[in-house]
Amino acid sequence: MNEETRPEPEFIVFDPQRFLGLDEMGLRVLSWRRLGRPDGPGLRQIRCEPDSHDARWCPSCGAYARVRSSWLRTLAHVPYGDDAVHLLVRVRRYECVPCSRSWSDDLEAVGAGRGVLSVPAVMWALRRVCLDSMTVSACARLLHVAWAVVDRAVREQGMLLLEQADRFSSVRAIGVDEHVWRHGAFGDRYVTVIVDLTPRCDGRPARLLDMVPGRSAQVLREWMQARGGEFTRRVGVVAMDAFAGWKQAVESVVPHAVEVIDPFHVVQLAAARVTKVRCRLQRDATGRRGVKGDRLYDCRRALLTSDEYLGARGRARLMTLFAIQTNHDLMLA
Repeated sequence: MNEETRPEPEFIVFDPQRFLGLDEMGLRVLSWRRLGRPDGPGLRQIRCEPDSHDARWCPSCGAYARVRSSWLRTLAHVPYGDDAVHLLVRVRRYECVPCSRSWSDDLEAVGAGRGVLSVPAVMWALRRVCLDSMTVSACARLLHVAWAVVDRAVREQGMLLLEQADRFSSVRAIGVDEHVWRHGAFGDRYVTVIVDLTPRCDGRPARLLDMVPGRSAQVLREWMQARGGEFTRRVGVVAMDAFAGWKQAVESVVPHAVEVIDPFHVVQLAAARVTKVRCRLQRDATGRRGVKGDRLYDCRRALLTSDEYLGARGRARLMTLFAIQTNHDLMLA
């Protein structure tokens, strides 16, 4: 193949218009730049403006208005990989010459009120805090904003979701988990988080239903009973961890529901059982805890590693360990 017919190499080019979902927000990208080290997290600044020509028509007389002035409004957007993303939105001020009326671009769909976070960024932070147990500080670092900004946005958005009267009308599957909300010495450290898993059947993300202070069977039982008989009859699936309190509450209020343990906690329970058996065999063999140089102690990580990541050396170590007659129980675990 000569040089004229050789195909050009393909490179992945960062396209903020497509990758950041700015089309759905009604924004048009003007330019962008990345700040920071090439081999580490950085900050991507995206200059954009509302892509709407209807805003220039006067709502009173219908005349075509002129742009009198403009300014930049900075909004933190959903992170792109390890990089924070800030939208520098050019907000235009219009003036109608015939009727002397003035108005500005409407950015309610981009960032509500005078908030610092975009609408998608608020929902991203709410999901990370409530579903992924990410701290507010970690979210603030990824968004490159102050802690108080994320905390205020999450609280306000959470209250708006709680005020929706019809958010329980179509719930058929719920997920229950706890979250450490308070790290101080006083007050309830935990809140019980209840999410609606019904949208997952259609491939859509789950949505937050409620957050209740405390972590016990009584908390979940009282919450489900307060929703009424129609809600409890409709719920057919409850996803939770192995906490006995959740199981007691589900069996007493919705005994017909199918109890599901999520894959993370299934793997966690299996790993805990293997570790428990290993520790018992270690004490039976040596009368003490394992230390460096003990075969059982040295293989503790290999026992919890999946086969696809173990490698030939790890498999050989485990086969040598299982060949010892006293470690037969470890194979069964």
